[in-house]
Amino acid sequence: MPINSSISKLKQNFKAWNRALERLSPPHRRLVWLLGGGLLLILFYLAVVNPLLSLEDSWNQELVSRSKLLSKYHSLLKSKNRVIDANKAMKAALTRTEGQFLSGSNPAVASAELQEILKNLAKEQGVQMTSAKVLPPREAGLYLEVPVQVELTATINQLVTLLYHLEHHKKLLFIPDLDINAPRMVRGENKDIPLQISMVISGVIKKGVPS
Repeated sequence: MPINSSISKLKQNFKAWNRALERLSPPHRRLVWLLGGGLLLILFYLAVVNPLLSLEDSWNQELVSRSKLLSKYHSLLKSKNRVIDANKAMKAALTRTEGQFLSGSNPAVASAELQEILKNLAKEQGVQMTSAKVLPPREAGLYLEVPVQVELTATINQLVTLLYHLEHHKKLLFIPDLDINAPRMVRGENKDIPLQISMVISGVIKKGVPS
């Protein structure tokens, strides 16, 4: 059998090793044992200890790599939370802004509401609105700008008050165009002389707003 043969060879080699050692002097024999023991220690280090140290280094490197990856994930999670919070804030602001849009499902209904707003404000400030003209709506992304052109007769004080109320109205209103025709005034004349005013006021609706 191969195993028995190997064992026999080992026994023979061991006996030959002992006979060789017996022929040596005691000092030489101790030196051989020391060299043999040192060789065995070196082989043990190379075969067992060194691979374990290499494995430990590999584990340490893997641990550092995983720690960095975990830190990256935590950073991404924080960034994600900031983005989510910013998105919520933006949606809330958009909802508040859209709450200031004109009512109605189409530009015609929105224009009618805008004209009613202008008529009431003009009446409250004692301003005479001589005419109102609905202008074509203008697209602005997901929204429509609904403009109305009005002709007014008002004093300077009345105009300033009207503009203030338009700017601070609960509906989101813009004045893209304002033209004032003032008569030539002579010193000493009444400063409350009526002005002829042409003004474009715009409101906003969202496209496809249901009725």
